Amino acid sequence: MATVDSLLFNISSFIAGLFLLEYGADKFIDHTAIVAKRLNVSPTLVGLLTCGAEWEELVVIIVALSQKNSNMALGNLIGSSVANILASFSLGLLFMKKAEFDRSSKIYSTALLGLTTVFLLLLIALKGSPFQWFGGVLLIAAFVVYVISVASLIYKGTLTAPEDSDSDSDSDTSDSDSDSDSDDDDDRTINAGDSDRGRPSDEEQGWTTDKGHQLNLLKPSSNSKITKVSKKKSKAIKVINKRPKTMRHHVFQLALGLAALLVSSYIIAHSASTIGHELALSGTVVGTTILSLATTLPEKFVAILGGARSQPGIMVANTVGSNIFLVTLCGGVLFIWGDAGQLQLGFTLFEATVMWLSAVVIFGIVLMGGRRWMGVVMIVGYVAFLVVEIMNGRDLDD
Repeated sequence: MATVDSLLFNISSFIAGLFLLEYGADKFIDHTAIVAKRLNVSPTLVGLLTCGAEWEELVVIIVALSQKNSNMALGNLIGSSVANILASFSLGLLFMKKAEFDRSSKIYSTALLGLTTVFLLLLIALKGSPFQWFGGVLLIAAFVVYVISVASLIYKGTLTAPEDSDSDSDSDTSDSDSDSDSDDDDDRTINAGDSDRGRPSDEEQGWTTDKGHQLNLLKPSSNSKITKVSKKKSKAIKVINKRPKTMRHHVFQLALGLAALLVSSYIIAHSASTIGHELALSGTVVGTTILSLATTLPEKFVAILGGARSQPGIMVANTVGSNIFLVTLCGGVLFIWGDAGQLQLGFTLFEATVMWLSAVVIFGIVLMGGRRWMGVVMIVGYVAFLVVEIMNGRDLDD
């Protein structure tokens, strides 16, 4: 009975931690972008580091390392990389009969394949080695080079940056404003047509009718002047109501998001570890299955929206950008602070092969074009990966 209670409690904590994690990630990303813009940091670079990044994964990995659970951190990295492609990108393909990708997508996917290969080669060559930290330095350096090179290419017009949610919200706001203005104009037109009874004649208002039965204004009336003034006043009120928040507000929200990230990551890592122990699963398998499947839910949502709206570029930027972040920055942190002994036993050749083949798959799809049946095959492959992991991963740490 105690085991069942512990399992249910940790499952509940895990789910609650996921909600807190998404809240913290949204807060941290949105307000980091605003603060960076206020400080005149390139919005292009901000979009790259917010939309195509896995900051919540980085925090989860750091917390797992602080709990001396390097194998779960490695399992989360490998599992998230596989899930982003086979279980997230594939969902977007299901909503598209045919997907064609631009040059930017091909450059992103090529970079991912190369960096994934480098990460796995370092993982195999340096496992258990005292020079493991050197591999971490190389990966973090690769992340810095990646950010600088992509930013320079964007400035030169070669690449397009991943779309940021702020820009989308801004455009939605402007669209809604314009729609409301047009709606007001339409209402005025309808009211003008419906209010013929009891109103002055057209000639009395300065209107005359030609042969085409169109009304032409002879001279502006006082009513039109009043209408123009009222429009200007309403627009001025809108501008006043949209006064931007202070820098102190955004810094506070950023700190609040970071605190939520840290607390939720601790809850998720601790509860996932306990769930794995209760189910007799190794830390690596917990990372590649339960933890990675849950922490990649935002990528799945973005992929579905990208496919439903026929925007394959967003799907690639979201998936490939997230995986490059994982194998470079997150991988570098794992190499530097991870336990060499746990990393040596923390992965299998099967997991490394699936991770590399996933990068090959998305590279091939971007080059040749995506089809709906490809998404189905990828999802089936991911389910098979989960089954093999669970079947072969019990008591691996023992």
